[in-house]
Amino acid sequence: MQLKLDSSIDQPLYFQIYTQLKQLIQTGELAAGMKLVSKRQLALINGISQNTVMNAYNQLLTEGYIYSIERSGYFVADVELLFKSRETAVTSNHNDAKQLTTAPAKIDYLYNFTDSIPDQQLFPFKAIKKIYQKLLDSENSTYLHATEHQGLYELRSTLQQYLSQSRGVPCQADQIILGPSSQYLIQLLLQLLPEVSNIGMESPGYLGANQLLSHLKIEIQPIPLDESGAKPEALEDARLQLLYSTPNHQFPTGSIMPLERRQSLLEWANSSSERFIIEDDYDSEFKYSGRPIPPLKQLDTQDKVIYMGSFSRSISPGIRISFMVLPHYLLDKYRIGFNQLTSSLNTLNQWLVYDFMASGQFERHLNHSRSFYKKKRDALIKSIRQLDPNAHILGADAGLYILLSPSLDYQPERFKQLAQANSIKIRTLSDYSFGKIPQDKQTLFLSFSSIPEEDVDQAIRLLYDLLDQSRLS
Repeated sequence: MQLKLDSSIDQPLYFQIYTQLKQLIQTGELAAGMKLVSKRQLALINGISQNTVMNAYNQLLTEGYIYSIERSGYFVADVELLFKSRETAVTSNHNDAKQLTTAPAKIDYLYNFTDSIPDQQLFPFKAIKKIYQKLLDSENSTYLHATEHQGLYELRSTLQQYLSQSRGVPCQADQIILGPSSQYLIQLLLQLLPEVSNIGMESPGYLGANQLLSHLKIEIQPIPLDESGAKPEALEDARLQLLYSTPNHQFPTGSIMPLERRQSLLEWANSSSERFIIEDDYDSEFKYSGRPIPPLKQLDTQDKVIYMGSFSRSISPGIRISFMVLPHYLLDKYRIGFNQLTSSLNTLNQWLVYDFMASGQFERHLNHSRSFYKKKRDALIKSIRQLDPNAHILGADAGLYILLSPSLDYQPERFKQLAQANSIKIRTLSDYSFGKIPQDKQTLFLSFSSIPEEDVDQAIRLLYDLLDQSRLS
């Protein structure tokens, strides 16, 4: 199947593939039940990577346009079952020529189990409003100007104190780089490491980073997991220089890497001056039992770990502030190569977060959030146990999601179609896997953070009703 792909435009290749295939399915040119070309064949025909095709197929799988059958391939779904919505046309400019592109259909889901975004009830509207009002009433012209390229120093200094005291991350304010997202910071980091051509990523792992690296034409080496996390021997076999890892709460399995495995990863990084580890500590604030797990960076005596985090889950993704702690070697390169870089962040938002942290309100907000999510998590588990006492639940000690392996046997593709038709967005663990890593299609990923607590029981009952309809005969 030859597709019309253009690598010179801003639209990612995977998105172009997704858009064209979806249109062929909607118009009936690809009929329900028809087998799609394999990832390998489609990549070969169109001269692109299999990762690019995989990302497009994963998006179609998630939205229910196609389904997969183990050892058989991908097939076109019956789109009559899909929740119908209108697509929005988006106009973009490229080389002074206007091109019409199609964005993915925006669906208002009844329940969205895929996004670990904060519950709106938690957002500190009153506190934020007061801080904004105080900042604007001051009529300080400082808020009208861009901050230095690393981000507002006052915020970085306060953040350094928080990381040191609450997370045990040894760093100085000058080592911290602020940016609008972890993806932005990863792109910045890759410019500091131009010799890196491939990156090891845990599989299953974070799809956002996977798609970004594929778009940047960085080769991704899937690193298999065991009960302790990423396997160090796989890193040696792949001859990697950079590893992207989530050791404190592996995404999406929820496992916490033990000390011995952490030391093994550091030994791997320390064995070469060109090896580094990206530690994405994306939701370390939400630990519900026992003491918080010290980050990998705390054990890093050779300065080989690049520590990353954000305020997306602790406050809101709309704040658009993430951070990265650079090792001194990379910090020196950053200062030489990016000394003329302008800040990518809103100045007023940086002062807002600084005030929120420096006044002690951030810490109180986190304590309240932990209690709030623990209560919601308990309600979720209670509802599951009432319907399915033999269900296997993983990752419940931390984070904003759990993994659920129902005790009944069901057909995953049929279940996803029914979920989509009932306006439920959900994924299985296999949706986060890539490469040749064995896929688990029976385990469900359930993010509970944005589902109102009063709706949790109803949502789980509906989920199990659809699972029952999807039983294997």
